Amino acid sequence: MIKKILINATNLKEGGGVQVATSFLKDLNQIDLSSQLQISVFVSGAVDRNLQTEFFDKSCFFEYDVKKSKEINFLNSYKLNEFDIVFTVFGPFFLPFYRKKHISGFAQPWVIYPVKDVLKKFTFLKRFFLRIKYFFVAYIFKQADALVVESNHIKKLLVKKGFANQIEVVENTVSSIFLNKDEWQKINSDVFDSKKINIGILSGSYPHKNLSFIIELANKLEDKYSKSFNFIFTLTQDKYDDLVKDKKSESIRNLGVIKLQECPSFYHQVDGVILPSLLECFSITPYEAMLMKKIVFLSDRDFFIAPCRDYALYFDPLSVESAEEVISKWYFETRQSEQLEHIEAAHKFITSKKWSIDKAKLYIKIILE
Repeated sequence: MIKKILINATNLKEGGGVQVATSFLKDLNQIDLSSQLQISVFVSGAVDRNLQTEFFDKSCFFEYDVKKSKEINFLNSYKLNEFDIVFTVFGPFFLPFYRKKHISGFAQPWVIYPVKDVLKKFTFLKRFFLRIKYFFVAYIFKQADALVVESNHIKKLLVKKGFANQIEVVENTVSSIFLNKDEWQKINSDVFDSKKINIGILSGSYPHKNLSFIIELANKLEDKYSKSFNFIFTLTQDKYDDLVKDKKSESIRNLGVIKLQECPSFYHQVDGVILPSLLECFSITPYEAMLMKKIVFLSDRDFFIAPCRDYALYFDPLSVESAEEVISKWYFETRQSEQLEHIEAAHKFITSKKWSIDKAKLYIKIILE
């Protein structure tokens, strides 16, 4: 009997979740599932925009529809009982009246890590609200029949936190788009400055991403190395304006949100990538940057060190001085031969990893089982 499956990506608006969902759905085009599954797909507008390409065929799915997450919220979740399995690419997604199997991707670091460093950024009232919010987020995840996480480290933390769900590990992978240059879309923008060192921040604007740290770092480097650096954000204009406020600088630019197909072009036009996250489950950005032979600067936290090992450079995300020292040492003190050796080693490390098509096959295996 053919299983009726819903792939739910309606709640993904920005950041890595959109990228994962886009890559997964594209890769499903390459897998013959007609004899095993009847797949319906509900996506957000952000995911759909990334799939508007000649290399994606919607017709391979029984149903493909763009929906707002509120269209299938908890109050009308009973409507999903026509499906044998709902696979939410990344939760939380509350389905109290859905009586069959719900598999949910998990990438909520607020639920499993200490959050005191992030909470310091907020007022007492906001801190109280966030603690209540993520108490309920944890509750919602516990209602899923199975969780899919991106590392054994995350699985162990969930078990330690009392999660009794079936937990499957499917490591995040670089999208197959990076293998097919025909899919790449060029970015033509004057935010890149060939006369400066361009450092990209390919990230959403969530509080735990610690993006205000970049503003302080950019201003510090501008004071010390005038007109040498150019930090490039990929945010919506309103979120960028809210971030920089009155701290605008010649060394800070915003490209705007980019599509998955534009990521290779982005990496080509930057000299390095930086992520000062205070919390993370698994970001694929460092792997993508290494594959494109770019240096990666990351928070010295376990969630980065464990997957990236010695192939990235690390700094304290609470110390602008620490980041300034690491960056300036790389660009102004490290010999070119050492830089090339490091970058080639990182590239070799990434090319030994699995690709997103393998991840898609593991998702399907979990659904079938």
